Amino acid sequence: MKRSTPWLLLLALTLASLSLHARAGEGGSAPELVAGELSAVVSISGLRQPPATATTAVAGTPATGTTGTTASAITTPGGIGAVRSSEPRATRVLGSGFIIDSSGVIVTNRHVVEGTTDILVTLQDNTLLRATLLAQSDQIDMALLKVVSASRLPSVRFGDSDALRVADRVLAIGSPLGLGGTVTQGIVSALNRDIRDSPFDDYIQTDAAINHGNSGGPLFNMQGEVIGMNTAIFAPMTSGSIGLGFAIPSNDIKFVADALRNGGGMRAGTLDFRIQQVTPGLADALNMPKAEGVIVGGTKDGGGAAKCGIVAGDIILRYGTMDVKDVRALARAIARTSPGTVVNLLVWHNEEPTVIAATVQELPPSASPASNIPALAASPADPGWNLAPIDDSTRRRLGLGRDQTGVLVTQITAERAAADAGLSPGDVVVEVQQEKVAVPEDVARLVAAALQQQRRYVALLVHNADGLRWLALSLD
Repeated sequence: MKRSTPWLLLLALTLASLSLHARAGEGGSAPELVAGELSAVVSISGLRQPPATATTAVAGTPATGTTGTTASAITTPGGIGAVRSSEPRATRVLGSGFIIDSSGVIVTNRHVVEGTTDILVTLQDNTLLRATLLAQSDQIDMALLKVVSASRLPSVRFGDSDALRVADRVLAIGSPLGLGGTVTQGIVSALNRDIRDSPFDDYIQTDAAINHGNSGGPLFNMQGEVIGMNTAIFAPMTSGSIGLGFAIPSNDIKFVADALRNGGGMRAGTLDFRIQQVTPGLADALNMPKAEGVIVGGTKDGGGAAKCGIVAGDIILRYGTMDVKDVRALARAIARTSPGTVVNLLVWHNEEPTVIAATVQELPPSASPASNIPALAASPADPGWNLAPIDDSTRRRLGLGRDQTGVLVTQITAERAAADAGLSPGDVVVEVQQEKVAVPEDVARLVAAALQQQRRYVALLVHNADGLRWLALSLD
């Protein structure tokens, strides 16, 4: 048998070691990481007055009974279970946080401290400090606290959450059920998750165990950098972690924290329009080369989009230098743009690309990017409907406004294209193929024209109780 030379054996062992190290993830070992970063993680408690009802929740039971890492409410020393009292009592709400500035600035979730008084912060050495609320964001679940310490405090380092990959190893540190300094390990399960918490959702999903009381705590990569803030879980009503945890990305945390520190509030940008994803059906109906970008469903009078000439049916393909891939990515990009900034948008308008300069306006603190603008949706289908013109008696019967225009849907046949598209009796078809309609004959004419053009779908702008929405009606 041929004998290996010593240097070949050494090379093989070295390569094997490097391979194992790569599979384990770059950076230091978990114990080394925890030893270096644990001191910057804190426990937070606040006094919250009870709601009008007399039943309160205690440690281990979500106060709302729904998903989310709502802070654990403790009503009895060490009590576990439900407590009923004839007289509602204030509760101590528990959560987590981490120090982002050695002067004593701490970031946590807004839902941990919102509506609380007497906020206390416990450091890892059990030092107890009283905290003041510096600011909180209305648009994202974040708040900043400030503590005063006799010495400078350890602070975390931020990593680049955009560099995260699915299956990267992560560590979560926090105070589940008040147990400070608890460390759990997992991986990044998915990125850019939408849990419908805000229009900007971009959550990191992880299977690291996150329980009630972890809210506001950091999610670390294996380099000891914060790449997220643990915020929510999906779990049965009375259960803890089942491996579905969600964290706000570090790049969002840095942006919002800087905005809150520099003015006590977040000046988010807005263009005041409603947008939805372009589906293959809508792309076909609007004669686009491929399904890309987001389609405008409505604009607010006097808003940035309306002022620059953007109308319902326009498709935003690029925002500045960013190709628009989904609705939430565009919403985040606009929110991060300083109000007053002029941004060039590449828009698919009248079946051709056009560059439009739009001035970003400031989003009111209590509003979402889509406030007071009709809502949207999308799906594919084909006729199976009865239509009627709108007259005064119809307006009165259905509670429609005097200026409501369009054609009324009076009946829908089940399992036909109109039903599949999401149309319902009482809906009003306002536009077909971006042309306004007033009588059923207008709809029939435009649908026939689309068939002659061998289109597979026709675009409908529909109004109902939820507002305006785009639907793609299949003609196959």
